[in-house]
Amino acid sequence: AGIGGLAYAGIPVTHREVNHAVTFLTGHDSSGVVPDRINWEGIAKGSPVIVMYMAMKHIGQITANLMAAGRAPEEPVAFVCNAATAEQMVLETSLARAEADMAAAGIEPPAIVVVGEVVRLRASLDWLGALTTGRRLAPDPFGASALKDPA
Repeated sequence: AGIGGLAYAGIPVTHREVNHAVTFLTGHDSSGVVPDRINWEGIAKGSPVIVMYMAMKHIGQITANLMAAGRAPEEPVAFVCNAATAEQMVLETSLARAEADMAAAGIEPPAIVVVGEVVRLRASLDWLGALTTGRRLAPDPFGASALKDPA
């Protein structure tokens, strides 16, 4: 889900122009709280892309931890709800706005949450969104030619 579900939404977990590493983690442990053994500073500084399962319940605390550890408030975040199903919904936001935007959108689990610059690639790789709305995919925001214009 953390790789295939994001790819289905047009968000790759790795990209040669953006990152070469990804970290997967859970947003809460078996007791229902954010795991206290997560090294937020290590993850914030060492992983360009963070993919989280079960993170919606504690997204405010998680994003605060990441920003306190050095991640930029404007860093892209995406919530991919019901990934790879007919009910798939994607919300793009930022670390600073994630909690408020999630609440305003009324999205609910199950969802995968991804933090990192790869979220910006969705504009050029969201084939499903382009197919269902008729819009053209944007050029690769990082300059690579992921999409060739037929002209």
